[in-house]
Amino acid sequence: MKKLRIFLFALVVAGLGSCDLQLQENPNALSPDAADLDFVMNSVQFGMAEFFHEVSDYTMESTRLVAAQPRSSEYNSMWQGVDFDDLWEIAYAGILADSRNLVSLATAEGATSTVHAGIGKICEAYVIMTLVDMFGPIPYLSALDPNNFDPTPDAGDVVYDAAEALLDEAIALLAETPDRLPANDLFYGGDASKWTKLANTLKLKMYTNLRLIDASGSTSKIQAMMDGGAAFITDASDDWQFQFSTNTSTTPFSVHPAFTDNYGAASEYMSNYLMNELINGRNGVEDPRLRYYFYRQVLENTEDVNEQPCVVQSPPAHYPADMVFCSPGNGYWGRDHIDTDGIPPDNQLRTIYGVYPIGGAFDASTGGAGTPSSGLQGAGIFPMMLSSWVNFMMAELNVSLGIGPDAATSLENGVRSHIAKVMNMGAAVADPALAPTAEDVDAYVAEVLADFGSAQESTIGREYYITLFGNGIEAYNNYRRTGMPGNIQLPLNPNAGSFNRTYLYPSASVDRNQSMTQKSSVAQQVFWDNNPADFIK
Repeated sequence: MKKLRIFLFALVVAGLGSCDLQLQENPNALSPDAADLDFVMNSVQFGMAEFFHEVSDYTMESTRLVAAQPRSSEYNSMWQGVDFDDLWEIAYAGILADSRNLVSLATAEGATSTVHAGIGKICEAYVIMTLVDMFGPIPYLSALDPNNFDPTPDAGDVVYDAAEALLDEAIALLAETPDRLPANDLFYGGDASKWTKLANTLKLKMYTNLRLIDASGSTSKIQAMMDGGAAFITDASDDWQFQFSTNTSTTPFSVHPAFTDNYGAASEYMSNYLMNELINGRNGVEDPRLRYYFYRQVLENTEDVNEQPCVVQSPPAHYPADMVFCSPGNGYWGRDHIDTDGIPPDNQLRTIYGVYPIGGAFDASTGGAGTPSSGLQGAGIFPMMLSSWVNFMMAELNVSLGIGPDAATSLENGVRSHIAKVMNMGAAVADPALAPTAEDVDAYVAEVLADFGSAQESTIGREYYITLFGNGIEAYNNYRRTGMPGNIQLPLNPNAGSFNRTYLYPSASVDRNQSMTQKSSVAQQVFWDNNPADFIK
């Protein structure tokens, strides 16, 4: 993430122009009288991309969307507090400080830049919700008080209430007539209606989590939104995503960071579990997204123990007979969950990200190393909130709370819309002979709906999970909330301990704040998670 941070710093310096700053001033924390409204908004939005990437790095590994490569084979020590220091800094010193500045500038005396202010409040709400979902209680109410160096952590429900209030305030602001629209809104081009849909959708996400501990409250709030005609993200044109390009003239490049990390020499491993799930699809019907999600650099798996040590090993005794181990075969080359073995010389042999979501190559069964000129050349996305996911939330809420549209219809819409998004993204580089046909998609959807008839909650949760490739935090919430997918690959170590229901606090927050104490175990659950202690592995 240093690349994104450098890019942001370059924008900060460029935006200052001829401003005369004293050496002790921090250019990334401009005071309202020294900052431009649009510049501060862009600082918030670039910070959001950086924050999202940091969050997804850890949560995608926890949920097997990519392979976890930690320091330890035990959950409680697989990551250390210091691993989260950058994320904490981005959130507090960056986004939260800048969003407050943005709102202050936008609502100053005589100003009615309500779209700017609404954006600032939505971004702040997303960040504090996400921090709670990852860490539990966090400093918030007094966190940005310049006279308080030891802000006390606030309970998760308190922070959620604050986020809900911010979203309501944003919706009200966005309904007003602004005197000025954003000059360069990186997400929605200054469209207040799209930001309003996002705010409503984030509230829906919040209530979906809260249904575990307050079913009646969530039901009444969701029903009130529906009865009041609240608009949600229901079309791909309204998807909340950060778009990358193929521009390599900037420093750093403006391509997706995972593309630069994988195309040229892979720096991470794909998840054997997720690859195997897409290969087998539903009841043997291959998932139409397989060739868009993953690109094979080789078409056959090795038998060389120096390249892949597990080829001479047996599956762990605690693995069920049908659980993938070592490799799904046919050249799909990844790693199992929490494999702490060393790194062999395989970085041009591993399976890497495909077209979706990082802008890589379509797998046309040709093999060959991924290069910077492959596929979409890094013009990928950070999928932050998609219309397809709203369908899955609606399906879950209908089954669990009995509200909203028909669950089977929502499930089908969610699956079809996500497959369409993935295929549309890869249309320019897909091999027509291998791209899924309408009949292929129909066959897969038919199997999903057949399974739904006998296993509603597990089918919704598993299909939702498959769509979350690229977004770890929603997969992390889905897994803790529903336990799905239920057949998820177990850790290689049978004594890995309790799954990380939250993460350790960043070392910087504990070392520098006398009001913060490091948690003793990552088994500590977020406030809305009332599922049993050994609910998930």
